[in-house]
Amino acid sequence: MSRASDLERAIDRLVRPEQGVPRFEPAPAVGPRPGAVTTGRPSSSGGVGGRALAEKDAAQREYHAQRAMQSSDGIITIVWEPIQSILLMDDSRFPFGDPPA
Repeated sequence: MSRASDLERAIDRLVRPEQGVPRFEPAPAVGPRPGAVTTGRPSSSGGVGGRALAEKDAAQREYHAQRAMQSSDGIITIVWEPIQSILLMDDSRFPFGDPPA
């Protein structure tokens, strides 16, 4: 019988809040963000260094040597060729850095 009373007391402590313990009250909803005025144009900063990275032809990409990464258990191997450079719309090349070893 004392076991049941111990269980009942434990459940009561979980269900009924203790006296003097403040209850959590969520912050009131503030509503959606108000609308703003914008020009509708992209910022003047452009892309990297002020250049837009618009690729002319994906077939003209240059790649580094093939790399492979293996899972720790050796079951899965991922093989890829990191991009070395791409041909931009203005016929210049944008080089990417050397990939990590």
